[in-house]
Amino acid sequence: MRRNYYNYILALSVLGISLTGLPSVSFAEPNSAQMSSTKEAKLLKTYTSIIENHLNKNLSIMRTVRILVNNYPEHASYIVSAAFDLTPNKKKAIIMAAIQAEPAVTYSVVETALTYFPGNAEMIVQTAIETEPAYIDDILSLAIAHSPEKADSLITLTLQNHPSYSESIMRTAHESSSGNLLSSVISTLKLIPESADYVLNGIKDFFTSLGGTESEAYISKEQWKLLAVEAKNSGLDKDRLQWLVDKGHLEQKELAAVYNK
Repeated sequence: MRRNYYNYILALSVLGISLTGLPSVSFAEPNSAQMSSTKEAKLLKTYTSIIENHLNKNLSIMRTVRILVNNYPEHASYIVSAAFDLTPNKKKAIIMAAIQAEPAVTYSVVETALTYFPGNAEMIVQTAIETEPAYIDDILSLAIAHSPEKADSLITLTLQNHPSYSESIMRTAHESSSGNLLSSVISTLKLIPESADYVLNGIKDFFTSLGGTESEAYISKEQWKLLAVEAKNSGLDKDRLQWLVDKGHLEQKELAAVYNK
């Protein structure tokens, strides 16, 4: 019954028919771009009206968004846009509700949220990853593309929340950002040393998979030393970092010096 009601309202809006039953008047034949823009505007207006109606009936924004996205996942970006317009102070709840209703819309929901609230990239990433960690790569790459100046903090945040995804996170960061990959890893080890085992395993697997390509060339020996220092401070023994020597990132005496201090 609910879906039939929404179908009726949406059909009227997209076809340009008012709720009084009178068709809208058009004086010129629109081109395809205009038609697309008009349809998008009508969808946004319709969802705004529906959400307002739900809120006026004291339904929560989370429940409203969840119902709408569950019924119309293909319109997720319009639904969350309307919700953001009406209740911008509930943006975290809106993101969570939309993704919980249909995980497959995670990409469009995050992209819309980043467009609306570019200054809240960290919150958007953390909320989306906590809600649907399976889309961690898409979430991180989108956020870095929207806010490249926050790449380091976004990578660090992602590593902190899901250290077991370290290899995947580093691969996404490598593809999305030209910054120093190790700076985020070092920051993560400083903040949450208990994650060192997961993080270092992921980093080892990632750099090993690169096969000594030129992608590693911009990483200085000093950065590798800092990584070793933080790994040591996190409680890892020297044997766990032998791969740094085997891969040629550090000399044996340099690794030994870190652990002899």
